[in-house]
Amino acid sequence: MKTIANQLSLCIVLCALVATSKAQSTWKLSRDVLLTSNEISFNQGSNGAWYFMQSSSSKHDPKTYKFLSEYSAPCNSNPIEVLIPGVDCWLNSKVDPVGNNAPLVGVNFTYHTQFSNNVGIPPRSVWMHPGYFGELAIVAWKSPITGTVTISGFFSDIDPNCGDGIIWSVDKSTLQANQTLTTGTIANGGSPQSYSLSGISISTGQLLYFIVDRNQEYSCDSTGVDVTIKSD
Repeated sequence: MKTIANQLSLCIVLCALVATSKAQSTWKLSRDVLLTSNEISFNQGSNGAWYFMQSSSSKHDPKTYKFLSEYSAPCNSNPIEVLIPGVDCWLNSKVDPVGNNAPLVGVNFTYHTQFSNNVGIPPRSVWMHPGYFGELAIVAWKSPITGTVTISGFFSDIDPNCGDGIIWSVDKSTLQANQTLTTGTIANGGSPQSYSLSGISISTGQLLYFIVDRNQEYSCDSTGVDVTIKSD
């Protein structure tokens, strides 16, 4: 009986390891930060891989990147913002010259489009906004694996009320320099842009950056984003 019990315990452990391995072969930004349907899952290191960051300038230089330092629930990024329960954000703790806390990365945990200052934030979604001085809004993925991955996703303008659009990019950290894998520009009110990159080599601890930059200025630059990373 003891042998059977030991074999059963081993089987349970092995099955759990297989399930865990399978579960960790795909990472999806919106899914991973929305797992508990509230702000508990929207934290630095969500699902062990996702981080929310900003740069100190418009340069794509990881040495200048740092964590967004303040969590706001509900998201309160400017003095006139409508506060909506279930719409939270990580943001820059410093107020810019026009009274905003940006860059930021936010999430709508609710099942409805939420409107704040005429910005429609889609349900169950993540969005980003760059900073006044050209600081980048960054979602980072820290790889838990070594191998090759397929990266796909989109960026979308969710605030067509003003401004001149945004520049987005997908970067990979390397020992030599930051490498831009793909980039694009969305004009104000322009259509969403998607991408798909296959066979991207990655090492454990290496970082991918999903970046939103202002164009010439940062008004109305709220940008929807989602990312899926699959191990090949």
